[in-house]
Amino acid sequence: MEEIIAVVNEKDEVVDTKQISYIHKVGLLHRESYIYLINFNNEVLLQKRSDNSLWDHSAAGHFSEKESYKEGAIREFEEELGVKIETIDLKEIGYERINTIKPNKKNFRFVKIYFIKKDIPLENFKIAHTEVSDIKFFDKSELRKLLQQPYLLTGSAKSLIKKYILSRL
Repeated sequence: MEEIIAVVNEKDEVVDTKQISYIHKVGLLHRESYIYLINFNNEVLLQKRSDNSLWDHSAAGHFSEKESYKEGAIREFEEELGVKIETIDLKEIGYERINTIKPNKKNFRFVKIYFIKKDIPLENFKIAHTEVSDIKFFDKSELRKLLQQPYLLTGSAKSLIKKYILSRL
């Protein structure tokens, strides 16, 4: 069954729910959370998406009208990476409206960006291979090199890493 998520208005207030494919087809405004895990070596965890083989946020996703941004972030982190985190772990570092238009997808969303400062070894992750093909910790130097090859990153990860994450490493 396809995921049903909240549709919001320009004030980020829930006004409806629809299937995610319909929301992206017609370009309805919705909500997403993006999470960046930074370990004690000041390395950021990125995931490589299974659907497009691009590096992306540590975890990200949509959520239902009954979930808050934080609740959605916590659930997505566990679903994609197999590790449970707590609300206290999440620090909100940004809130933006991001619009992306591709030939077959209109992605208009409000996004809350979170980071987690915690040591979680790679072997503790149990990635959901339907969504994530790989994970890797990147130090600041490796991240800068990755950013010089923008075709390897999702558009939102590229801009948000520059804006919010590099300064934290």
